[in-house]
Order: sequence, then C-alpha cells, then structure tokens
Amino acid sequence: MWGGVASTLVALPASIAFGVAVYAPLGTGTGAGALAGLLGATALGIIAPLLGGTPRLVSAPCAPAVAVMGGFALHMASTHPGDPGRVIILMTLVGLLAAALQIGLGMLRAGTIIKYIPYPVVTGYMSGVGLVILLKQLPALFGLPKGTSLATGLVDPSVWAWPALAVGSVTIVVMVLAPRVIKIIPAAILGLTAGLACYLVLALIQPELGVLTDNHLVIGTLGGGGPSFGDAFRARFEALGSLHWGDARQVVGPALTLAVVLSLDTLKTCVVVDAVTGSQHDSNRELFGQGVANVVSATIGGMPGAGTSGATLVNVASGGRTRWSAVIEGGLVLFAFLTLRPIVAWAPLAALAGILVVVAARMFDWHALGWVRRSSTVFDFVVVVVVIAVAVGVDLISASAVGVGLSILLFIPGRVARRRDQETADRRQGVLEASPAASADELAGRSRWRDRRGPARGLAVLRHHRSAARTAQGEISRPAGR
Repeated sequence: MWGGVASTLVALPASIAFGVAVYAPLGTGTGAGALAGLLGATALGIIAPLLGGTPRLVSAPCAPAVAVMGGFALHMASTHPGDPGRVIILMTLVGLLAAALQIGLGMLRAGTIIKYIPYPVVTGYMSGVGLVILLKQLPALFGLPKGTSLATGLVDPSVWAWPALAVGSVTIVVMVLAPRVIKIIPAAILGLTAGLACYLVLALIQPELGVLTDNHLVIGTLGGGGPSFGDAFRARFEALGSLHWGDARQVVGPALTLAVVLSLDTLKTCVVVDAVTGSQHDSNRELFGQGVANVVSATIGGMPGAGTSGATLVNVASGGRTRWSAVIEGGLVLFAFLTLRPIVAWAPLAALAGILVVVAARMFDWHALGWVRRSSTVFDFVVVVVVIAVAVGVDLISASAVGVGLSILLFIPGRVARRRDQETADRRQGVLEASPAASADELAGRSRWRDRRGPARGLAVLRHHRSAARTAQGEISRPAGR
C-alpha cells in the first residue's frame, strides 16, 4: 500500500509539469496541459501494470514524451496558427499511432531489441532529450513574456518576472538539497510545496498575484475553462474523422520517434528494476501493456508516457512487491484529479518549470564527459556529442535517425570483435588444457584477458539511472508493505 502512495507523490507533480510543458505552445491555457498530465497518469498508472510484464513498474507521463510531443506541438502551432483544436487532434493521432506501434513491437516479440542499441547512442539521445527539456523550461522559469525569444529574454533582465524567478529558484534549491535531510518525502513534492509557499508569500506583497483569473504565473482552472470532459471526448473523435492523408503524413515521423523513446525508456527502467529486485521482466508483454495504456490515454485526452524510473524505484524502496502497488498509484492520481483540482489550479508555473529543470539535469549523463580523456572511449564520446547536437540543433526525429545509423555502425564491428575475441579465447583455452603444466601465471593471464572487457559499462549504465532517479525524485525508505 505504502509503495503506491509514495510513488503517487513522485508521479503526480511530474505529470502535471509534463502536461503543462507540452501544451504551453498552443495558447489554450496551462490548465488544459495539467488536465492532460493527470489523465495520462491515471490511464497509464492503472492499465499498464495490469497488462504489463514487470511487477512494481510505475507508468506515468515522462520526460522523453515531453520532448517529442512538445516539439511537435510547437511545430504544428506555427503551421496552424490560431487553431489549437486541430493541433490537439494531431497530437492525439500521434499518441494513438505510437501506441499502436508499441503494441505491434510487443506482439512481434521485439522487446529484446534494446540490448542491440549501443550505450553511447542511448546516453546521447537521453542527454539530448534532457537538454531540450531544460531549454524549453527557461522561459517559464524566468517568466518571459509570450513571444519573447529565449536568446533575447535571457540577456535582458528588464523582461524577467522576478516573482517567477524567485519561485523557480526556491523550488530548484529545495528539490536538490532537501533529500539530503528529509528522505521520507519525494523531492518533487518538497520542491513544489516550497515553490507554492514562496508564491503565497509574494502574493501578500503583490496582491495581483492572488487573483486566479488571467494570471499567467499559475496553472489556472484545469481544462482552461473549455467544454466538459464528455463534450471534449466526443468532439475529439468527431474531429478525427475530418483528417486527411496530408495530416497522416505529418504524424508518422513523430509517432515513430515517440514509440521508440517510450519503449526504450520503459525497458531501461525494467532492467534497473530487475537489477534492484533480482526479478526478471517480460519485455514483450511490457511493451504490449504500455501500448494499450497509451491508447487509452490518447483516447481520453491524456499525455503519453512510459515506465518511469523515479516513481518505480520509490515504489520498490517503499515496499511495493506486486503490480497492485502500481495500480494503487494510478487510482490515487484519479482521486487527486477529482478532489484537488482547486489546489492544483494555484500551482505556480515557475515551480513546475523548476521541477523539470532538475529532472532534465539528472537525465544528462555527466559521466560520459569523462570518456574524452581515454583513447578507448573517445569515439563513444564523439557519438554522444553528435546525437546531442542533432537533438538540440535539429530535432529529436533527426536525432533518432542518426542514433539508428550509429547503432548499426557500432553494432556490426562490435559483433565482429566479440566473435574474434571468442575464437582467440577458445584457442587459448585449447592450448592451456592441452598443457598439463600450465602455470598459475598463465591461468591468471587467461582470466585477466577474459575479463578485459568486463561489465564496467553495464554497471555504469545502471549506476547512472539509479543515481538519476534518486537525485531527481528523492528517496523514500519505509517498512515493507504492498
């Protein structure tokens, strides 16, 4: 039981922040984004654990989904100015198509494909996603007026909204430092609470901050004051029937990218859970369950998502042992959606931006920067830099294509090298076994040669993701329970 409660405290503020970040370019009001985040967390949290293949895995809207969907929303908003409804329909189509691709991957038993993707490509892509998210949150963190470019706004303090900057700074500081003192409450909750408290104090000084209407520093009414949930649901499906083939071509690339990054993020978290708990996940069943959950999420207007490492590790650390702890998380998000909407409406946007800034910083693999100092890993460092540069300078879709190409280039030589090493090892094995007088030094040399490629990189991967989850979301340690 406690595992589900604890993971809710991690997933709830992050889901709201992710939804707000994606819907920000549409001009529909940040309440619509918060609503999408909550609906996505509910659908993913309840359905994915029931159908997936990884007990304890908690699913919710995630950072890679923000990077892909946020970029798509920004591009479509510029292509269809003044028509946010059409952009939302296209986003729904992207989510549905990506979910269908995930279901197909699961049914085709392609879940094990993650082991063929080289680690430099994975870390480069995820670090690029983190950097993209970080850059997109700076306008909200500094409270820049709408329409102000990031480059212009950052060098012109006269356009900064100092209340927003104060709230965001407090949120970041508390989220980073509080887990060193208080480990029982997730860092995201502590940061959001501190940011809200800072905003309320500032509202006593500036009374205009205490008004919800037309206040661009807070989320506002969930749903943006639009139609009811039922009316929006019917309108969404009626609008889907008006789409044409030109629209379909626009969503194929983003949908493919989204399916890949969500699957990759989920399966990486599954590997971490296996390492922590000693269990064995079913990759194909997990992809199928994630796909079905994302179909439901897109259908009801929610954000797409994946198995998230932060909430999942908190669930495990808090005693979650079965898939029901993850289902409880989804149910509690639904309860919060139904009962806490007036409170959520007052959440400062700068506080949510501060949470995402910390999450984005933790996604960046700082350990990879050290690869440039060793000749054996210089090429890996170059791969990471190339993928990050494409993700930030072009877009994530192009970064995916570059990552696939680099995976092929790295995979084939790696397979050849491993085969050559194995053949050499077999020959040495035969020589040593044929010589009964083999010395202890020879045997030690054979052992050292076999261990030369050791599991260092795999351990580095696990260590990075465990550390990222702990520092971004905080740690919880409570007695075992459901």
